[in-house]
Amino acid sequence: MTTSIIIESINYDGELANILFRPSNTELVLNLGDQVLPFEFDASLLSPPRNVYGTYTIFVYDGECLNFLNVPEPTPTATPTRTPTRTPTPTPTTTPTPTPTSDPCPPQPTPTKTPTPTRTQTPTPTPTPSVTRTPCYTPTSTATATPTPTPTPVYFAYLFIEPVDGFSEIGQWMLNGGSNFFGFSNASQPSQNQTDFNSDMNRYVNFTGWTNGQFPQIIKQTVPQTSGGEDSFDNAILAYNFLTTKVSKNYVGGNAWYTWIIPVSLTNNQRQIMIDLNTSNGPNLLTAVSTETTINTYTFTYSGSTLPPTVYRVYTTYPNTIFKITDSQNIYFRGNTIAP
Repeated sequence: MTTSIIIESINYDGELANILFRPSNTELVLNLGDQVLPFEFDASLLSPPRNVYGTYTIFVYDGECLNFLNVPEPTPTATPTRTPTRTPTPTPTTTPTPTPTSDPCPPQPTPTKTPTPTRTQTPTPTPTPSVTRTPCYTPTSTATATPTPTPTPVYFAYLFIEPVDGFSEIGQWMLNGGSNFFGFSNASQPSQNQTDFNSDMNRYVNFTGWTNGQFPQIIKQTVPQTSGGEDSFDNAILAYNFLTTKVSKNYVGGNAWYTWIIPVSLTNNQRQIMIDLNTSNGPNLLTAVSTETTINTYTFTYSGSTLPPTVYRVYTTYPNTIFKITDSQNIYFRGNTIAP
């Protein structure tokens, strides 16, 4: 069983990349975190230990597209099948020395049944024995098809920033979709009915303003799947909690609601019940803030194109206005605690 592999690229040597690994014959996706290429991955250190066979999705932060690496499990090689050839009839000879006879091995079709070769003896007028050549065989090789890897979506934690002065645009969009949730800037929240919550949040994430420049661009952040080390802001890396995230001063240019939307698979199927926050340019002076349980209790299965389709939860402080922030200084968020 192979447990170690080196992931490298001559195009991205020395670059930082986020790597996801889906082991063969499973639906499990493991986030191997941010790694500098080349990266030696030892699958035996996983819990439980695994081998390296499966699909790797590699997102190079300075690149423009995803890269996929498929490591198929070894395919056994078929055992060659012995194929008999006819036995030549020895030619009588008058010489006192044995005369070998030979018969070239003609190409043979692949048999459906392999008979046992039989030595044929023909009387000769002399007592001198004749040598019969041993039948040869034609090996049959089997081609092994290389499977085409299926691209694996790369998931992140996503920060949606809804400007308060954009209340009319988001409100009209939600109203046109038949929703009773008109955005946090319109003093409303998603339904507390699971079916309606799913509909409300799909409509909200599909708002065209997130992708056409009308609202601030969505910010994405890595969610590590193991603890250990420090992130780029010297804060401890905690499994299933997103890394320290900076929102630069005047990114919005005013007051806005900040909402985190995170795949449940990245939080180990639990909830991000607390998020660290600093609104005064202090990445290491963070305060833990509880997220609203009447919202993070529910999930929605996204089916649009703004985010990768999967199951998400929504994290905000609404109706508490802690996450309603004016970006007059740099703002910092960080995942703090997850719980069932």
